[in-house]
Amino acid sequence: MSNGSLEVMQNVSANLRQARQQQGYSQERLAERAGISRRMLVNIEAGESNASIATVDKLASALGLSFAEVVRPPPLADKGPGLPLRIWQGERADSHASLLESLAMPGMTMELWRWQLAAGDSYLAEADAPGCQELLYVLAGQLQLQLPLQQQTHVLQAGQSLAFALDQPCSYHNLGAEPCTFTKSVLMVPHQDQ
Repeated sequence: MSNGSLEVMQNVSANLRQARQQQGYSQERLAERAGISRRMLVNIEAGESNASIATVDKLASALGLSFAEVVRPPPLADKGPGLPLRIWQGERADSHASLLESLAMPGMTMELWRWQLAAGDSYLAEADAPGCQELLYVLAGQLQLQLPLQQQTHVLQAGQSLAFALDQPCSYHNLGAEPCTFTKSVLMVPHQDQ
């Protein structure tokens, strides 16, 4: 996760290595299934690479895991309420994203995120698997969402929401003078090439 926390990078490293070994995959085989280079996987497992959210999602999907299962610490026997886990930190202190909770269901995972973008800041997201959906709700500020493949631009104010498919790249821009805070409920389905 670009500029993610050290804790998250350590979780990703340990969880990927453990799941890969439990499933009997070599690093080469897992990298091939996920569509990334073996060198990148080696560096991620060694904790020497700061992988993007999209790369971690591809690896999770290749292992049949949810994104949350890869980024969170190993589950505890007596699991209480989930704590927010900062996954992404932008260049500015006011730009960050936290995974609040996730729910794994047969064939899909629902994730709840809280994002904040500093004034004038942006986040560019890669396309997810066909069938992935997002529900976006702006809590504070003004957010511009660009969906270039559909040639659509949406400007949302606090209190407004939008649903859209994630099988395309998209970009989030804070056009305002204050931080923009929003939640994302994301329905993830496995990549079909697995």
